[in-house]
Amino acid sequence: MNITRYSTIAAIIVLAALSRFFPHPFNFTPMAAIALFGGAYFSNRWLAFLVPFSAMLISDTMHELLTGHGFHSGMPVVYGSFALVTLVGIMVLKKVSILKVVSAAVASSLIFFLITNFAFLYPEAAVPSPSLGNYPHNWTGIIASYEAGLPFLKNQILGDLFYSGLLFGSFYLLQRRFEVLRVA
Repeated sequence: MNITRYSTIAAIIVLAALSRFFPHPFNFTPMAAIALFGGAYFSNRWLAFLVPFSAMLISDTMHELLTGHGFHSGMPVVYGSFALVTLVGIMVLKKVSILKVVSAAVASSLIFFLITNFAFLYPEAAVPSPSLGNYPHNWTGIIASYEAGLPFLKNQILGDLFYSGLLFGSFYLLQRRFEVLRVA
């Protein structure tokens, strides 16, 4: 195990997670890129999940403490979606290339969109509330839920591509500069 390599990967993930505190459009975040990056570069599969999820949990906790909006009832679905994204990183990015990173980033956006918008179809509220996703439980409701999520999907794709490029590109440049970061 290369401690320097693992520490560098973890540091990149933590720095990316901190970027959630910069002003940004909804869903233009580094979270899927972090999950892909961890899946791609941690050979220890526990760390591939643990480090990105720890960074997400810490940043969600900080959001909750600072704004009151860090946690919500859909968190298990959100974290479950990112677990699937980590699996995409593990399976698709065994050998990192630009095409694979772009494909994995777009696939991650679609995975997150399809799962979370379907999941938010189901909450029931005493008073109708769009923020709770109170849609009829039929095809009309499913379509309405996905339509309501389309603006967020655009931001998700753009954010996932931007942050994936930033994380994977930065690590590539660091590996070229410092031999200790290359896989032996």
